[in-house]
Amino acid sequence: MKLLTGLAATGLLANLAYRREREGLLAALGTTAAQVLAAHGVSDGRAGWQTADGWTYRTARLAGTATPATRAAISTDLSARPGIAGVVWEDDPK
Repeated sequence: MKLLTGLAATGLLANLAYRREREGLLAALGTTAAQVLAAHGVSDGRAGWQTADGWTYRTARLAGTATPATRAAISTDLSARPGIAGVVWEDDPK
């Protein structure tokens, strides 16, 4: 019983901490993505951090008009930034 109580308490605390810190984290990641997109000349770019089913990840979900070479450069640049786990182009015509 103690184990279950401890697990429940830990889960609750983790959830509360996530909700408290989420907005600031996403704002910082969004600012970084916007700076990188602008530095590569993508003026209509946007970055999202949620999947279609609502989960939040540190993977940048990008969209915007850019050549494949520019997309590759942006992906490399963003992936090297702290806090960003990866990059996916949502509107990639593959």
